Amino acid sequence: MKKRRRRERPKPWSQVDNIPPDVTLEILSRLPPKSIMRHRCVSKLWSYLTSLPSFINSFTSRSTSRPPTLMVTLSSESAKYVLFFPTTPKPSSYSPLYSYEITNLDWKDSRSESIHGLILTPVFKIWNPTLRQFLALPHPPAQHSSSRGWSSYLGYDPLECRHKVLCVVSKIYSGQPLILTLGAQESWRIISEGRCPIHRPTGGYGRCVNGILYYRACLLGDDQEIIMSFDVKSENFNIIKLPEGSSQLYMIPYEGRVALVAHDYHVVKLYILKDAHGHEWKSFIFNVPSERVRMESMRFRGTTDAGEFIFAAYRSSEDLCILYCWISLLKPKTNQIIIKL
Repeated sequence: MKKRRRRERPKPWSQVDNIPPDVTLEILSRLPPKSIMRHRCVSKLWSYLTSLPSFINSFTSRSTSRPPTLMVTLSSESAKYVLFFPTTPKPSSYSPLYSYEITNLDWKDSRSESIHGLILTPVFKIWNPTLRQFLALPHPPAQHSSSRGWSSYLGYDPLECRHKVLCVVSKIYSGQPLILTLGAQESWRIISEGRCPIHRPTGGYGRCVNGILYYRACLLGDDQEIIMSFDVKSENFNIIKLPEGSSQLYMIPYEGRVALVAHDYHVVKLYILKDAHGHEWKSFIFNVPSERVRMESMRFRGTTDAGEFIFAAYRSSEDLCILYCWISLLKPKTNQIIIKL
């Protein structure tokens, strides 16, 4: 009888297999990113569960409830560093809470800002800076060879929770760009003829705002620069005219809409697109209040998810100064952060 009970007694490690998948997902979703990456190697099941869109979305929603952090990348001739630090101002300088060095560096500049946690690099790799993970993408087919050149943009569809990479020939005019859906085990496919105006990109980042990807381009037979919009879900294109005198302005997302900004020392000029399907822009001019920073040495770097304008020093030695400004279009407010490198 004792031997029979001993044989029937379940082994301690077999209890892990009896945990329901939804409970396992709930436990894993409460772990920090580094632990999730480490625990993906436990089994094929855990690797599969942590790759599900539902798990990624639940992890993202939990992350948004935490205090916001700002990611900064620093480059040298041989290395690239990533720093994360809180945007809550402190009375004195401080070091980043979390940082690491990117090894095997084969790129210096990104092709996109963070699009729902992912960044596109110019060597056709997707970078997840939080999980410290790179995903190599297949290169476009022969008709989009390097001799003709291409521009690639990363977009995100919030309805279907999918990332897509748009690839457009940049050296000649074309009306058939390529599209690649991440995580769908798909290859590059050509957008059907007639759905896209014949155009070529004119350089610069693309910006994805609420499922719409925007990038600068020129139409065939017209040298006037325009903004081409691309609906990531429906994969339809639309042409948006730029406001006069704004060809050199920086494109940003602002309060759920695309905007253009120009920075000249303390003065910032902002154009906000009122209608995504029209051509009406609303302009604002404001001064950046700063008492302890020389704005002549600062450069505009982008915006946060909260709509704050970020300015950073052009060059840094021992300290990196970052100024972020919240614009209410009535009374700007600024905070200053000094990071000890």
